[in-house]
Amino acid sequence: VEKERMRNSAKATCKILNLQAGDTALLCLPLHRIAGMMMAVRAFTQDLQLITSAPSTHPLARLHRPPVFAAMTPMQVWETLRVPREAEMLRQVRQLIIGGGAVSAELEDMLRSFPHNVWSTYGMTETLSHIALRRINKASPTGYQPLPKVKVSIDENDCLLIDAPEVC
Repeated sequence: VEKERMRNSAKATCKILNLQAGDTALLCLPLHRIAGMMMAVRAFTQDLQLITSAPSTHPLARLHRPPVFAAMTPMQVWETLRVPREAEMLRQVRQLIIGGGAVSAELEDMLRSFPHNVWSTYGMTETLSHIALRRINKASPTGYQPLPKVKVSIDENDCLLIDAPEVC
């Protein structure tokens, strides 16, 4: 993977989520996978303060205050919501992105009342993390919206075509 493309992906995410230098970002995903790598790249690119938590189903368990930004899997979010202290901390995360799998309707219902931004992501390793976001916690959630400079279309075989020249 080209470093410049990783930086471009990180910049796009930081811009759309309005992440500022000094904001805290939780790294609770494996660094040997693109999701973990991209959290580190976002921190370096935007000068975020990286908080690390070993990958587990309870990444907030040992934290004393919530991060501004977190990227978690649906299972991590689900398990976090089962522990009242962790659930309350999760409610205070300003920008929460959930990826690595589909967000179930039941989990969406649990997140709908969150006061801050909760996003489901669409992407893959080949697109260097996500290329589209869908806001979960709105009264009437919208569909996935591509990040800036990303175009999506459907070909004659109903296959998704992704044009993201800055990242892949």
